[in-house]
Amino acid sequence: EPVASPLVTPSASADSFSHQRHKAINCISCHGTRAGQGRLTFEPPRGCQICHHQAAASSNCRQCHGENETAAALISHVVITVPRQPPRPRDVSFQHEKHTSLRCVECHTTSVSLAPDSAVTACVSCHEKHHEPDRNCSSCHRTTQIVAAHQRPTEAHVGCDGCHTPAIVAELVPTRSLCLTCHGDQDHYAPRECTVCHLQNTPDGYRSHLSGAGT
Repeated sequence: EPVASPLVTPSASADSFSHQRHKAINCISCHGTRAGQGRLTFEPPRGCQICHHQAAASSNCRQCHGENETAAALISHVVITVPRQPPRPRDVSFQHEKHTSLRCVECHTTSVSLAPDSAVTACVSCHEKHHEPDRNCSSCHRTTQIVAAHQRPTEAHVGCDGCHTPAIVAELVPTRSLCLTCHGDQDHYAPRECTVCHLQNTPDGYRSHLSGAGT
């Protein structure tokens, strides 16, 4: 008995593919002409994507991809690297609804499939530099790993560049948002800055302590 070609697969079921919507396309663009009518000459979904993703930059992705496809949070596995420390794997929850200011093709860049590339799935392509004032640090960094990494004898409030890159530490300001990354369960007196009472200084005044030179 002859072995079927791996490129020949059963046609899509009648309720998932509309021939009416594709009537402008010649049948042999998708179907073989030999025995076994109705069988495709390509492997879906890639075969479909070759046509449907041709003009991704100008296409309206939501015409095909409804909100139900992007509503659920996606878990992305990333590896956090800190100098002189072993890499720490971490699962990050990605939500499309928080990235609506971006166009789909800014992240979905792989040819044909439009899958996001490795830099996107690792988050670093956009979030490499994100220590600006007024950022909600705890929205991404409040995890059990953070608390465990800063247990004593580590002094979490000074000399952060003992582990972290000095250039990154130089951008940090110990604002209330940064403090809540570890102290979320101790949140009180909003919106006052934590350093004013607990460290007797303003966030800007205390930031020099975050580097070894300031201690």
